[in-house]
Amino acid sequence: MKPLKKIITFCLAITTLSATAWEYIPQSQKSAMVIFINGKKYFVHTVKSGDTLYSLAKQYKVSEDAIKECNPTAADGLKIDQSIKIPVSEAVQMDDRAEKKRKKEFLSHRIKAGETLYSIARDYNIPVATIREDNPSINPQYLKVGESLWIRRSDMGSSSEKAAQAEMDAYAQALNDAVDDGFDYYVVKPGETIYSLARRFGISEKDFIANNDVANGLKAGAVIRIPQSKEENLRVIEADDALQNNATIEAHSSDANIVFRSLEQGKVLNIALMLPLNVNSKPNASFVEFYQGFLLGVEKLKESGKGEVKLTVYNTEHDQIKVQQIVQSQLFEGTNLIVGPVYEDEMKPVLQYAQTNSVPVVTPLANIENVSSPALFQLSPSPEKKYDKIANLLDGGRDIYLIYASSYDKEFEAEILKQLEGKSYAAYNYSFNQKSIFTPKNAAAKPIELMDDILKEEKPCLFVVLANAETDVDRILGTISSAKVAITERSEKCAQYVVLGTSRWGRYNNIDHTSYFNNNVVMISTYHAKRDSQVVREFDSKYIESYQMLPSLYSYRGYDTAIMFGMGMRSDIEYNMLDKRYTPLQTTYKFIQTKEGGNYVNQEWIRVNYNSNYTITLE
Repeated sequence: MKPLKKIITFCLAITTLSATAWEYIPQSQKSAMVIFINGKKYFVHTVKSGDTLYSLAKQYKVSEDAIKECNPTAADGLKIDQSIKIPVSEAVQMDDRAEKKRKKEFLSHRIKAGETLYSIARDYNIPVATIREDNPSINPQYLKVGESLWIRRSDMGSSSEKAAQAEMDAYAQALNDAVDDGFDYYVVKPGETIYSLARRFGISEKDFIANNDVANGLKAGAVIRIPQSKEENLRVIEADDALQNNATIEAHSSDANIVFRSLEQGKVLNIALMLPLNVNSKPNASFVEFYQGFLLGVEKLKESGKGEVKLTVYNTEHDQIKVQQIVQSQLFEGTNLIVGPVYEDEMKPVLQYAQTNSVPVVTPLANIENVSSPALFQLSPSPEKKYDKIANLLDGGRDIYLIYASSYDKEFEAEILKQLEGKSYAAYNYSFNQKSIFTPKNAAAKPIELMDDILKEEKPCLFVVLANAETDVDRILGTISSAKVAITERSEKCAQYVVLGTSRWGRYNNIDHTSYFNNNVVMISTYHAKRDSQVVREFDSKYIESYQMLPSLYSYRGYDTAIMFGMGMRSDIEYNMLDKRYTPLQTTYKFIQTKEGGNYVNQEWIRVNYNSNYTITLE
């Protein structure tokens, strides 16, 4: 911010009849952001070039003294980009809206316990700003149970969840810009809990509760207060806040391996977790879930008694410049395990630091294609190994049928065709017109009237279903299993068969998984967790207790990463973690170095078998 003092200018307008002096006041845009501080309302105005106390007083209908009283430093001059508080004058507050509030134009909403301005805006899909405009006395931080709000009918359905979240975030940011009361203000995101936020911001749950009204529970959209300057073993750092210095990072050649050393007994394990927790002010649920799982893993490490852990979480925002700033910050110095960043284009400065300091870097989710470093461990398994698990299905002992639809999975198709090079297979286009129709797509495909025609053959079959529309997949699976039932009921012999699908079917919500078992479906996945297994049940229970939500695969992967590399830093990391299998929850990892001086890449894919006896087995 550069200090700049402007002088009010005057313009004389002269006509042939008279000369009149016109006062000219430079007009920056009046702020629409109103915040509440101790029950009083203030505009938050960002100073622009040309703003003066005089011009702002005229614009906001208050006295210059009132502005100076709220902003003591303003008496010495306004600074461009400075955020100042301007009291909302009675003249503005008494703006007559009675005519607008006729019942035919507005609904009346009575505030219930536990509601937030965010949740009310979501209920009506109306902008937060509209509710605040029509209810100028409403304080977004403290809604009074039983108080009535006007809801403008014409704006209902005009907003979205993301827009409401962005508006509430903007309000919290305005508080942070204008209020210096020893607190930071933050808007609770869906799924966040007292437990997760207390740990995220490095305070105790007791302190969190003492500073926030959570008598009716913690609700999404609530504006909470976090005490500033708390030093704990967990910190969340916004990338812009990383302190920059002029240090340069030099990496040694990546054509030789790095000798990693396990931590000495009693030494603190300093972990940097680098994730895009939000991008463009929008929360990224998947990486928040990864972080939550990772946090439970760190707590498990602490409980194991193998040494102290200090975790610093950096919000990278998927921004290469921010990642560079983080790595060059003083806070990053002394880091001895790095998890992240997520994206390949952000890796360079992190790997330079890692190679210089012999620090392992773990990329938890991405398949790295164009970066090679002896410091890099990749948890996502090698694509070249993906179909090794189903080699027995492609060894020539089965007739192979590819089933397409008008919409099909092109990535899955490319992978399968690569595996089928030099092999014979029949391909069909699937369509539905009161019944399932299979139209030959290649020369090896003979016309068929019914699926029974294929299943009556004695040779085992492999059906590769490439369709990616949920309805098509459901109908194809139903057609195959119905044909099997019909053949069996005629006391005829049905060929043994397997259906190969893709783990992306996991996003389907309306397919009865019974059809997976009936068709012996096989999928290849990077990760799988059976919720009926003891270890997964225990993790699920702890996760639900902590966050009041079910864990996702991202949560499981976060926990695995913390356990595997947190413990590895105490012993196995010294031996490069090779030739060992790790199974923190249920998925197994095994790392192989691609070449001398190259990445260490997980080789373990999961084959998931849905068996006809209604069991799931993993290979």
